[in-house]
Amino acid sequence: MNKKAKWFLGLAATVLLAACGNNQDNASKDGASDNTANSETLKSNFPLKVENEGTAIKGGILKYALVSESPFDGLLNANYYEASPDSEVIQFLDESLFIYDDNQRITDKGMGKLEYDIDKKTVTVTIKEGLKWSDGHDFKIDDYIYAFEVIGHKDYTGTRYSSVKDIVGMEDYHAGKAESISGIKKNSDYSVTFELTEMTPDVIQGGGFWSSALPKHIFGNIPVAQQAASDAVRKNPVGLGAFRLKSIVAGESVTLEANEYYWQGKPKLEGVIVSVVNSNSAADEFKKGEYDIITVPTTKEKYEAFKELDNVEFLGRWNNVITYLGFKTGTWDKEAEKVAYNPEAKMSNKSLRQAMSYALNVDEFSQSFYGDLRVRANSLIVPTFKDLRDSTVPGYAYDKEKAIKLLDEAGYKDVDGDGLREDPKGQKLTIQLGFMSSADSDTQANYYIQQWKEVGLDVQLTNGRTIEFKSFYKLVQGDDPSIDIYVAAWSVGGNPNPNRLWGDTANNYSRFMTKEYSDILSKFDSKDMFDREKQVAAFKEWQKFAQEEVFTLPLQFRTVVIGVNKRVKSFDVSFGDKNWGNHLHKLELLADQPIKSTK
Repeated sequence: MNKKAKWFLGLAATVLLAACGNNQDNASKDGASDNTANSETLKSNFPLKVENEGTAIKGGILKYALVSESPFDGLLNANYYEASPDSEVIQFLDESLFIYDDNQRITDKGMGKLEYDIDKKTVTVTIKEGLKWSDGHDFKIDDYIYAFEVIGHKDYTGTRYSSVKDIVGMEDYHAGKAESISGIKKNSDYSVTFELTEMTPDVIQGGGFWSSALPKHIFGNIPVAQQAASDAVRKNPVGLGAFRLKSIVAGESVTLEANEYYWQGKPKLEGVIVSVVNSNSAADEFKKGEYDIITVPTTKEKYEAFKELDNVEFLGRWNNVITYLGFKTGTWDKEAEKVAYNPEAKMSNKSLRQAMSYALNVDEFSQSFYGDLRVRANSLIVPTFKDLRDSTVPGYAYDKEKAIKLLDEAGYKDVDGDGLREDPKGQKLTIQLGFMSSADSDTQANYYIQQWKEVGLDVQLTNGRTIEFKSFYKLVQGDDPSIDIYVAAWSVGGNPNPNRLWGDTANNYSRFMTKEYSDILSKFDSKDMFDREKQVAAFKEWQKFAQEEVFTLPLQFRTVVIGVNKRVKSFDVSFGDKNWGNHLHKLELLADQPIKSTK
């Protein structure tokens, strides 16, 4: 599944699950799928909203299924979490200061209001007065400022520094050369102004400007280096969300109760129980009425099992997730804190990358494993950014003959007659594939390996096996030499700026960077990008470059499908302020327990 959501969108606002809902009579449609990645009309084929008639009960406990093959980590804080299972818990406990529209841009409807001055390169955030944390303590602007001070601290152990590094003075503070951040000015108990080194449209995109606060009255008493392991993160999280933690079974379940201090009013539900469920047993447990909300496993077989049930309504839309194949072309320079591209690396040969891309029949793979729930991606820009994704970029459709020709011309030939190609120097060529463990990972990984073998490439699984989630990312992030290529996924959130995921940052795990590429990326951090036409042009230029260089191969666009039990009165997963994550306090149930399936 997807790795880290580097920019916390306020999951209660745009929910990482990214789903949609309805009953068929009065649904808000997102269109029908044409299953073609480079079509202008690429759309999800699920409705966005469900409305079930009936009188709601008073209170009630919503039962939420967290589908995961392993226990959740338990980093229950927006400033520290790394994996999506934790974020699914956090969405009930905490909330972004901002609410976003359907273009994933900041509105004035949240707890905070953001204003910016392009020429002065400043951002001013003002929060509503009278807000409280879930423990009843007053929430003021110092809590928001403190989040920047923690994330920028040299002892911070999380992964959010790239989200705050562009504040004036942050670099010196991060290096321990300054005790404070010069570019942060507190205006009042409810307002702060940030001076930025560069002003870009990132500041108005979801997740582009850091949006989560940190309760200083709690974390201020904990050394930064110890915060991630503290009870304040793992056992007793305090947030700004609609619910607060009541009890927790580490890695397995969380019981939540209504937060009487919630800024939009106390929730109508009495509480929520979030429980981990394995994808293999998910349909059977939903059938028995164990859950109200579940992210439906999207492998073809598991989705078909859900379709048999009559107590569920399916909601879905394109997810802000891109599945991709990464080619390791360098390492991370820890001292310089940037990508160190190596033109001599095994995967730095463009022809090899292109050939490996053409050798994969992603259309067949997607249909075989996921049916219509995934399609071959033509671009690293997901379909939710409709005007930014360039539909004219073809991506890499299966072309075995072209793959063979590219390898031949680049000097990758079978020298010793064993059916496998050597490198252009005549040396044995073995490419190590990092592949994350899941219920179907062995079969899927072998599919890739076999297709590459058909064009003469010897691809082997790293250490001969698929790799558990945490270990996988430890190897990938650490540029371990046992991985030459890897299959992974990114949640791109609400900010598609390629500098943030595919640029000269820690997140660019492929470690690709050339002078030409750097020049293209530099445009995205200029004032010109506030001009929408220029921004669209820059995105199209970048996608054409990415198509040619294929430093990262976009594999699949995903449909996220949410199963909703028919006792849930109303559920909406549209992008923007209609999303259920912005209205957790309004959720209601029509019965004391989830409805069981009769089939």
